[in-house]
Amino acid sequence: MLDAASPKSLSIHLDESGNNVMASFVPDAEAGLAPITSADFKQAVTAAGFDAYRPDDLALENATSKYNSGIAFDIVVAKAVDGKFSITLSDDHVSAWLSCESPMGGTAVTLEHILEESKRKGITIDLNLAAIEGALPDCNKVLIAAGRLPEHGVDGRIDILIPKISNRTPHVDKDGLADFRELGDVLTVREGDPLVRHIPATDGLPGITLSGKPLPAKKGKEISFASKLDGVIPDPNDPNVLVAAIHGCPVQQKNEIRVEPVYTVQNVDLHSGNISFDGTIHVTGDVHTGMTIKGTGDILIDGTVEGAHLEAEGDITIKGGILGLAEESDAPHSMIKCAGSCTTRFAQNAHIAAGSGIFIHDYAMQSELRAGHQIIVGDQGSRRGDLIGGVAHAAMLLKAHVLGSDTNVNTVVIAGADKALHERLKAAAETREAAEHKLTNIIKLLELDQHNPVHLPANTIKAIEATREASIAEIESIREDEAELQAEIDLTHDAQVIVEKRIFTGVEVRFGLHHHHVIIDREGGVFQMKDGELVFE
Repeated sequence: MLDAASPKSLSIHLDESGNNVMASFVPDAEAGLAPITSADFKQAVTAAGFDAYRPDDLALENATSKYNSGIAFDIVVAKAVDGKFSITLSDDHVSAWLSCESPMGGTAVTLEHILEESKRKGITIDLNLAAIEGALPDCNKVLIAAGRLPEHGVDGRIDILIPKISNRTPHVDKDGLADFRELGDVLTVREGDPLVRHIPATDGLPGITLSGKPLPAKKGKEISFASKLDGVIPDPNDPNVLVAAIHGCPVQQKNEIRVEPVYTVQNVDLHSGNISFDGTIHVTGDVHTGMTIKGTGDILIDGTVEGAHLEAEGDITIKGGILGLAEESDAPHSMIKCAGSCTTRFAQNAHIAAGSGIFIHDYAMQSELRAGHQIIVGDQGSRRGDLIGGVAHAAMLLKAHVLGSDTNVNTVVIAGADKALHERLKAAAETREAAEHKLTNIIKLLELDQHNPVHLPANTIKAIEATREASIAEIESIREDEAELQAEIDLTHDAQVIVEKRIFTGVEVRFGLHHHHVIIDREGGVFQMKDGELVFE
């Protein structure tokens, strides 16, 4: 043990610089020294009062070896190490973190050191002094200064102020399906009823970097009411609110809101004559053979339609059902056409074309059905739901409980993209390109004015800039329409024909150029495209 060594033989002390711990040994031939270990040597350094210094393990082993061999030495066995620290800035220069290490016999990091370094790094905003003092002498990534990221403005919006509203824009879920049946009764409003409120976009809150540089915030995208207001007026007490100007049916399409007057009639026959009305039509009875109804809104029939022609820019709902006459008859078939969805209890010898969906509660027989989104025959849990004979074409989904019949009647089912969707997408692209060309010319005109010594009048420049902003908004709106149309087309790639109970011989299923003829009766299943092939599983 070192305790047996003579103090004159071994000395542990600081050198002249005061930064190094020296171990000096002069062997004494008369003193008998017991062997020691490196741990014993470290303990001696500690006992000498230098435990705070950083030991040099290799030097200690060397000194131990020489001591045990009786060889004189002067070896630095520990050193003073100053405290260390670093300030790290985030990539966006909004946050600063402090990391520091305690000293080992050296000088400790002080608040003044950190203040100097923060200035060198360009930090001009206030530091969190309490956090710094609490972190010393040893810490890892303590937040000591924080700027502020910009809070971008919130987009403007239009809030609906009435509980229900007819929406001409179909809402498709993540699976590409939409339910147009549960629309409820036709909503009506009276003059002065509040309809919608415009919530303006906000400017946002700018941020600031550690150096005090402002970070601008993006203003929210503004939205405004449509320029044409049919059946609605601004509230005299609040220009951000639109109220009904007439009694009628409210309809929303994007940022447009209008009130369509409702025309009500008991029966449509020779007494009433054909009906053509700018708005919604409600027939409380039946529509008789040979009659025609046309409306720019919805058509609601409480009874049945027999051999008649109905056309609507909105939805058509027929509570009783649709009856046509056999192909051999000279009398007209029932012709139903709507931009929205058509809902009825049954359809027989009918021609139905719907921009969105066709929903038949009981059955469809020998009818021609075409829907831009889906055709569903049969309610959930219903015993009925037969699609028998005729042709049915749905872009996304066709679903029925039963396809065909036990008499093997020819029934054709078609699924996939509708040509009209592609035509609408092409038309939208052409409109956008024309608007972009117009915007390019406007920008060139403004740039030319900036470099021209003879500037255009201020009011002319103001009008041109207003046109530029209107063109930008128009292009953005068209791009949104294109995206929606493309999304609908993409969804048709996953089109399905779902047969929930049974499919009979005589049914033909088509997906584009792919055909499947059912030659034996079989249980229900799903037709769909997989790896370029039409499969039934």
